[in-house]
Amino acid sequence: MNRHMPPQTARTRFSRRFIAWIIAGPQPQPADVQKKLLHGSIRKKNTLIVVHLSMAVMASIAIFITDQVWAYAWLLAEFVLGSIRLAIHVAFERAEAGSRNGNAITPIVLGLVWASVLSAAAYQCVASGEWLLILLAGSGLASVIGGISSRNAGTPRYGIIVMCILTLPYALATLISPIPHLFIIGMLIPLYVIAVIVVLLENYKTLLDLYRAERENHWLAHHDLLTGLPNRAMELKRFDELLRHPQGSEPPSLTVFCLDLDGFKEINDKFGHAVGDAVLVAVADRLADCVRDVDLLCRTGGDEFVILLPAVSSTEAIRVARRIIERVAAPFDIGRTAFDPGQSPVHVGISIGSASAPYDGITTDELLRSADRAMYQAKGRGKGVFVAHGAVPAEIVELVPAADADAPMGSQFREELAAGTDRFPLPSRSKSV
Repeated sequence: MNRHMPPQTARTRFSRRFIAWIIAGPQPQPADVQKKLLHGSIRKKNTLIVVHLSMAVMASIAIFITDQVWAYAWLLAEFVLGSIRLAIHVAFERAEAGSRNGNAITPIVLGLVWASVLSAAAYQCVASGEWLLILLAGSGLASVIGGISSRNAGTPRYGIIVMCILTLPYALATLISPIPHLFIIGMLIPLYVIAVIVVLLENYKTLLDLYRAERENHWLAHHDLLTGLPNRAMELKRFDELLRHPQGSEPPSLTVFCLDLDGFKEINDKFGHAVGDAVLVAVADRLADCVRDVDLLCRTGGDEFVILLPAVSSTEAIRVARRIIERVAAPFDIGRTAFDPGQSPVHVGISIGSASAPYDGITTDELLRSADRAMYQAKGRGKGVFVAHGAVPAEIVELVPAADADAPMGSQFREELAAGTDRFPLPSRSKSV
């Protein structure tokens, strides 16, 4: 640690690391799964209300029997901490309902504080020598840690720490108490806590399996199994997000590419579907290298792909199209030659049609129809053609390299990018669909 670091900063960082450790599970989990496990332990508001009311009743009984300061302090702490914890839980639920990140750390800290208060009160109940208070404290702690095994199953380390905080002072008090045979309770408490911890870990595993299955099902519903790319369902969802805008404001800028492989059917027919699948995976990888992180690349079926490019100019769009066609036109060495040394690597091309919002449409259906229409115009012109829908005059850009010109075109393309030139500028576009 840096010796010049302010003490407050060092304490803050240590506290954050400690909280991060106690809310984590035995093994690291994906961030979304860990978030669900943590939030599942926070959302159970009714359990929180019942526990604080029950402990307040016990504190009231302790006041009636002992009339001691510690009993009054216990009752006051239950009302204060219960009110604060309830308010924080309500604020958390409202934040989550509004798609904002709720405060998930403060409830954890307050839970540790409350457990410390309750454990101190349980110790005083035993120290009072009153059998009724001893029995009430024991039954109360048993019910609380039983509830923890369910409520805090998503955060097992935190649950185990709270159980230890709650039961160790009570167990110690019974072991040192002069009341005959009370030490037996102190000897049995660790066995009971271990049994509840086993239940807690079983509940954690059940929750973890449930959230993992939910995560996997969500992924399968929104991704293509072969390439791992988003599928049509994810495409439509992202479309809706990108085209959404407040009423009365300008529609957002969005360019859509519809892409279709050229010559892919011949590869399937000649070499089989295994080779065809390998080509699709390789094409998907090349396409992913040609787009930005903010763009969405989807496989919509067969050898068809869709790319959503938010906030790109016509010049930038044609540069992306040129880069895609050049990369896909390069030969594919997919291991077929290892079994058939006499054959050369396979080649495919790609045809691209584009449409841009708001010129070619302002809805998902309009843009997809326009881009699809442009893509079929490109295929009608031959392999490796890019057509921009709605261009005036009609924009036809042939970008495919010759079979023996892959390397020269790649070199020329890189030189043009470095020089910042564009041999294929898009003409002005019509605003009619």
